[in-house]
Amino acid sequence: MTVRRFGAAALLGAAAAAVVLPDRLRVDHRFPFVDVVAFRPHTVAGATALAGLLSAFRPARPAAAALGLVAGTGAAALVPRIRTRPAAPGPAALTILSANVLGGRADTGELAALIARERPDLVALPEAGVDFRDKLMPLLEGLGYRSWVSTGPGVRDIHGVALLASERAGGLRVRSGPEMRAPHLEATGGILGARTFYAVHTAAPMNPRRAARWAGDLAHVARWTRQPVPPIVAGDFNATLDHSHMRAALGGCRSAVLGTGKGLVGTFHSAVPAWVGIQIDHVLVPEATGTTRFEVLDLSGTDHRALLVELSPGSPRSARPARTRSVRRGSRRGPRAPR
Repeated sequence: MTVRRFGAAALLGAAAAAVVLPDRLRVDHRFPFVDVVAFRPHTVAGATALAGLLSAFRPARPAAAALGLVAGTGAAALVPRIRTRPAAPGPAALTILSANVLGGRADTGELAALIARERPDLVALPEAGVDFRDKLMPLLEGLGYRSWVSTGPGVRDIHGVALLASERAGGLRVRSGPEMRAPHLEATGGILGARTFYAVHTAAPMNPRRAARWAGDLAHVARWTRQPVPPIVAGDFNATLDHSHMRAALGGCRSAVLGTGKGLVGTFHSAVPAWVGIQIDHVLVPEATGTTRFEVLDLSGTDHRALLVELSPGSPRSARPARTRSVRRGSRRGPRAPR
C-alpha cells in the first residue's frame, strides 16, 4: 500500500510539475504548455490549495508533499516580481505609455485624455494602423505629438503598430522593420540619445504554428537586447516572465516592473480584475535604468490594460548611435509621415 501511495504521489507531482513548471522541464515553448505557463500564479495557488486539502488526510500526505514541493518551487519564481525597491528620487528622464488597442477598437477619446493628462514622451500602440492613428491624432491637436505607423493605408489596424512622440522627445528618426510577424517600429535620436526604442507586437502562441512564430519574434527581441547599448522595447509580447523565451529575450535589459511590486498585476484580459489576469505587456529597459513609476491603467474598448512607465536617468548619450535605414517616402514598408 505504501509503495502505491508513493507511486501515486510521484505521478501527481509529475503532472503538477508539467502544469506549474513547464519552463523547468523545457517544454514551455511547446503548445499547450506555452499557454499554461502564463498562468503560473494561478496554478501555484491551485496546487497550494490542493496540497493543503490533501494534507488533512494521512494516506494522502505523500501526495500533498509532492504538490507542496512543486507549488513552492513555482512560488519562488514569482517572489522577485512582488518585491519592491525604493526608487531614486528626482524627475523622470523618460515617460512611456504602451497600450494594445485591439485592432483599433480602443476608445480614442479616453486614450487621448490619458495622453493629455500624463504627457508621455513615447507612446507604443500595438494593433494600431493608419485608420486608428487618423482618428486619434486630431484629438491630440495642440499637444505637439507626432506619429508613425508600421503599416500603410488599407492595412487593417490589427496588423500595425503605431508610435507617438511628444515635442520633448526631440528629433527622432523612425523606421519600420519587417522582421517580426507584425511590422515593428524602431526609433533613434532625440531624447533617446544613443538608445534605440522598439515598439513591438509579437505573435500570439495560440497553436503550434503560431507558437513557433512567437518564439521567432522573441528571438528578434533577444538580438536587440544584446546590442552594445541595450535598447528600450515596449509593447505586447504575448508572454509573461514565466516563459523561458521571454526571460531569454531580456539580454542586457530588465522588465521595468521589477522592483515596483506590481509584477503580478495583469494587463490581459481586461474583462477580469487585474489581480486575476496575466502580465503580457511589457516595457523592457536597460538594467541600469531605474523605474520611478509603474502603473497598469484601464482603457475602454480593448482587451488589454495600458502600461505607464516613468524611468530615471541612465542612458549613455556618449555612445555611438545605432545605424538605421532611412525610409523612402511612399515606401510600403516604411512608417507613414509624421502628423
